[in-house]
Formats: sequence, C-alpha cells, structure tokens
Amino acid sequence: MHTAYVDESEPGGGLDHTVYVLAAVVVTDAGTDDARSAVRRNTPRRMRKLHWYEGLPAQRISWLDLLRHALEVVIVRYDGAVARAERRRRRCLERLVWELEQRGVGTLVLESRGPARDRDDRSMFTTLRDRGIGCRLRWSHVLPSDEPLLALADIACGAHGDGSGQLPPPVMVA
Repeated sequence: MHTAYVDESEPGGGLDHTVYVLAAVVVTDAGTDDARSAVRRNTPRRMRKLHWYEGLPAQRISWLDLLRHALEVVIVRYDGAVARAERRRRRCLERLVWELEQRGVGTLVLESRGPARDRDDRSMFTTLRDRGIGCRLRWSHVLPSDEPLLALADIACGAHGDGSGQLPPPVMVA
C-alpha cells in the first residue's frame, strides 16, 4: 500500500493570487519508518519541524536527498485567473486526488491548517466523492509535529518554488 503526504505553497508569499502549489510525496507503507528516521535526523535542533524556507542553502541541498524515500513526487500547480486561496486549493486538490487515485495510492495525509480550513477540505473530499473521484482514498489531517513525513512534501513544494530541476514537471490546472 502507498501513502501520499501533502503540503501546499503559495509562491510570492501569498501575495500572488494567481498561483497555488500542492505537492504529494508517495511513500510505501513499508518504507515509512526509515523515511521518518531520516527526516528526524536531518531536522536541525532549532526547528520544531523541518521547513524548507527556514533552511540554509546547504541544508536545502542535503534535504533534497530525503526525497529518495519517495516512490514518486506529484506536483499540481494552479496558474490561472486571480482567485482566493481556497478556490485555488480546491482546484489543485481535485486534480491531485485524481492523480493519486490513478497511481493506486490508498491514503492521503494532509497537514492540518486548523479546524475551519480542515473542514473546508473535508467538504471538498465529500464533493469529489459525490462526483466519483477519490472514492477509494482514505485521508486525514495531522499536525506536522506529529508526522515528520509531511516535511517531504514541504521540501518538494519549496524545491519546486525555487526552480530546482530535480523534480518532475507540475501537472497544471487553471
């Protein structure tokens, strides 16, 4: 079985209302313990969680190596008309769920954004299931301090935003 760990990014510090990125890092369930240990070993003591934008350039280069624990990295990017962040997120989430379902992913783990935003996601998952998308996926929201593997998705988002050529091209939505 495979699990996808998902994080988001709003390039431009949230000031560009035409872009949104969701990254999913797919890990085999058998490989999660090794991957978690690697993330914990690479998290600087000064950080509660490994976070791309708090890292020094040399750290970021070494963190990219953590993505070797992934079977696959899927990046979905909204580039379209000006829209609120939640609308851009829903568009990305719809495509990401479809992409992950096509890849046989069974579980989706998203970083919690608080009760209200998590409720928005749950509503979106219900809407998608009503349309026949993501019916076989289980999903949950967790705090990044409780799931180190969310850091892998953060790395993928950060590297994509920095233009690292080491990631697959994003799936585009508008």
